[in-house]
Amino acid sequence: MLIAQLSDIHLDGVTSLQRLDRVLQWVAELKPDAVAVSGDLANNDHAASYAVLKTRLGAFGAPLLVVPGNVDSREAMREVFGGPGEGPLNGVVQVGDVRLIGLDVIVPGAAHGDAAPVLGWLEAEINSGGAPALIFLHQHPFDCGMDQYETIDCRNKEGLAAVIEQAKDTVLGISCGHLHRTMFTRFAGVPATLAPAIAPMGGLAAEGRKMPATDPPALLVHHLKGKNLVTHVISIGG
Repeated sequence: MLIAQLSDIHLDGVTSLQRLDRVLQWVAELKPDAVAVSGDLANNDHAASYAVLKTRLGAFGAPLLVVPGNVDSREAMREVFGGPGEGPLNGVVQVGDVRLIGLDVIVPGAAHGDAAPVLGWLEAEINSGGAPALIFLHQHPFDCGMDQYETIDCRNKEGLAAVIEQAKDTVLGISCGHLHRTMFTRFAGVPATLAPAIAPMGGLAAEGRKMPATDPPALLVHHLKGKNLVTHVISIGG
């Protein structure tokens, strides 16, 4: 099973749409079994922008999971993509023998996220006797090593880790977006990834060293075979 993860599209005009369309052309050729979008879909004119994105993403005919990011509008996203009538836009998409779980950790008006309000929901979901799960959210719940970004992470990460570590169901991994920079680590004992951006990528800043971004738009492709997860980074140049 192949799951394409797009993140940080930041749709706001012609240039951003062109970047997205280059990526989607590649995704169309892949024919993924599902598509997950891990937040920051549009910077403004949210309802109209989401309608554009829904049309393009819907053209794949694949199950779609969308979680909001800090620049998104929950209300407009709910209107266009659907979801619970109120509260966080958590979601579950069953694809074959795998569950894609979307966690809405957004704090309205803030760049950071907070897992605390959705921990009860997640705990119930991954202790339900369901299929192995891959969890998606926007803000990173792990230390990224880039100090200036640790203040805009997902708060209450210890609580999130505890829920995942104590889950009766299998959690295959967790993946997020937000920082416009591909990262791989472990969190709560499972693989954790941070997806690259469709919007301009961010540079590397670690150990007091800063390097400018030179990366083209990119996405992740998660390859699931049984309970084995392999994640590929796909850069779309040109």
